[in-house]
Amino acid sequence: MPLSLDAAVSGMQQQQKNIEAISNNLANVNTTGYKRVKIHFQDILNSSSVFAAIATGTVDQRDVAESAGVSTAAMTRDFAQGTLQPTGRQMDFAISGDGFFRVRLDDGSVAYTRSGVFMLDGDGKVTTASGELLDPPLALPQNFRGLRIETNGEVSVIRDYTDAELAALGPFDPRDGVRQVVGQIELARFSNPAGLEAIGNSRYRETPESQPPINGAPGADGMGAVFSGWLEASNVDIATEMTGLVMAKRGYQLNLVAFRTIEQMLTQANDVTV
Repeated sequence: MPLSLDAAVSGMQQQQKNIEAISNNLANVNTTGYKRVKIHFQDILNSSSVFAAIATGTVDQRDVAESAGVSTAAMTRDFAQGTLQPTGRQMDFAISGDGFFRVRLDDGSVAYTRSGVFMLDGDGKVTTASGELLDPPLALPQNFRGLRIETNGEVSVIRDYTDAELAALGPFDPRDGVRQVVGQIELARFSNPAGLEAIGNSRYRETPESQPPINGAPGADGMGAVFSGWLEASNVDIATEMTGLVMAKRGYQLNLVAFRTIEQMLTQANDVTV
């Protein structure tokens, strides 16, 4: 009986974690570059029974079937591609395919993100919405227009002609300006992106499980392409999450019913023995 109570309690606890994870996914359905979280469960074996069977070399199906409930095996992120949505804003970058933008945190360490909402600081350097510099650094001239990202990650803008350039060119219509290459975007990809550590604001940090980053230019060595004027939407599917939420709620309710039933049976058994 105690094992049955443990199983029911663990079932409620794990379904509560499942509900929390699904709720967080739904809360981030409109978060740029967000990747959904999924919880994986595993069986908890009755350790005393299994250890005794291993010691005597008599492990059989009955030992394996004696379970004490369920626990969380892992919480993983699904890094499937989100839908690309046009924004018309030049400083919005989206990755189509594999890869992450590298950003430099305040402590000097590097983080990785799929959220391409970028800004310009007071020096014209490209930063994230929370102020981290893009790595390698990218600076844009004042009053630029016509920002363009080539398939290899080369970034160029159209700027106005300087007075010296105008004098050298002679009489002409200067409204089109001149195109100038201003920098290069690099991406990083991982052999196991599910092993990355989430640190908030759609940023991730390298871990031993993720393996070291593979850096390179967009479109090369398996890297995705980068587009200006687009953003990658969250990969959360509302229908899938709502279905999972209903199943998690039903699982919690069934474990609660089991707990109450077992509790009543124990109370009745205790009354009989008394």
